Amino acid sequence: MKIAYVSCKNLPEPDIDEQPLVQGLIEAGHDASVAAWDDDSVDWASFDAALIRATWNYAQHLDAFGDWLSCVDRQTTLINPRSTLEWNLHKGYLRELEGAGVPITPTAFFDRGQSGSVLSVCEQRGWPRIVIKPTVSAGSFGTRSFDLCKGEAGAAQSFFDEMIAQRDMMIQRYIPSVDTVGETALVVIDGTLTHAIEKRPRFDDQDEEVYLRESISDEMRAFAQQVLAAANQDHLYARVDVFPADDGSLMLSELELLEPSLFFPHSPEAVGVFVRGVEKRMAAAQS
Repeated sequence: MKIAYVSCKNLPEPDIDEQPLVQGLIEAGHDASVAAWDDDSVDWASFDAALIRATWNYAQHLDAFGDWLSCVDRQTTLINPRSTLEWNLHKGYLRELEGAGVPITPTAFFDRGQSGSVLSVCEQRGWPRIVIKPTVSAGSFGTRSFDLCKGEAGAAQSFFDEMIAQRDMMIQRYIPSVDTVGETALVVIDGTLTHAIEKRPRFDDQDEEVYLRESISDEMRAFAQQVLAAANQDHLYARVDVFPADDGSLMLSELELLEPSLFFPHSPEAVGVFVRGVEKRMAAAQS
């Protein structure tokens, strides 16, 4: 098969998954190469499949990216499927998952142009420290934390006002366990939880610190299954990002079905699971 590993022309940060996955596809006998979604010279119809992997500038070009998905979906097989990608683009999906019983980070959602008082939201909900970020974002784009106990309410309001004029936004309670325990990324490929990565929080312009988690608890496995069942989206790959709530139970940070790092250098065997999953999906599509 001829397979496109879909990236973007100017990556905002290095993509650690590109080399191991492209190499894994080639070693399995496929013609795999990197192609940028925002490169108009690419002939997408020449590919049997397009793996959406590092399209990390889409948040700044949302309309163009949506048009591209619609166009390429008519020319080749998108993995993950277009319907899944579009569902996952906007973090409003968190409200849907919360309605299905999934514990999520306490969040207030705001539409573009909507006025809102950051201080009022925090006082009403008892949030001393918060994170403000866009509902459509990749990496740490447009994400900042503020501590109201340290007099940062004014800065938070200024940032919110600047951002809400341009895009839908979220205000979330900052979860203290993120500073101590950190966040765990549960990587699910072709229905198998292949590995888990410990992450530390990052904001604008910060590098991400990640470590392979040596063991995955039964609670984490069950939680990942709960989240993916509630989402009910067709997917080859998913990343379920979780962290402990105040009482120690798990809470969902994000469900990544669009372009998550899967941290293949930390789990080389997961590459084989991914490649076989692509092969199975393409065989099923052609049968």
